[in-house]
Amino acid sequence: MLLAPFFFILLFLDISPVVADARADSWYQIGYDYSQRRRNDDAFKWMMRAADAGHIAAQNNIGLSYLHGLGAEKDEKKAFVWFEKSAKQGLSYAQSELAMLYYRQGKVKQAEQWWLTAAKQNDELCISDLASLFLEQNKRKQAHIIGFKRVKIIILKRKPR
Repeated sequence: MLLAPFFFILLFLDISPVVADARADSWYQIGYDYSQRRRNDDAFKWMMRAADAGHIAAQNNIGLSYLHGLGAEKDEKKAFVWFEKSAKQGLSYAQSELAMLYYRQGKVKQAEQWWLTAAKQNDELCISDLASLFLEQNKRKQAHIIGFKRVKIIILKRKPR
């Protein structure tokens, strides 16, 4: 008799993260739907719920909302916080946005590191930004290597005719 409650607790603990992820996904979807209808205040509210629950794409979108003033007052510092949360979880788009914020602040080393991280995921925009940064820094050899990698990715993505 004592084992039944124990197994129930184990079952609940195993399902709980799945339920939490499903809720975050649904909040994200509601926010996304509002954003498509240009209801930015409502979109922000639902995206924030999903972002607070750890939803990676929602965290990135909250960063974009703060960066561009969509549904929230423009605030680059808050945008930075949300991009960083998403970037640390591996979203290349957030890594790119974070790199650009660092670059605008003159923190080129940090920008380079985040662009490199995203480039390793074959993010074409980041690869291009990284090549531009290397050219700007007069690192022509690195820029050419990055450029060749980008061309290779584009070729590999092409569908045979």
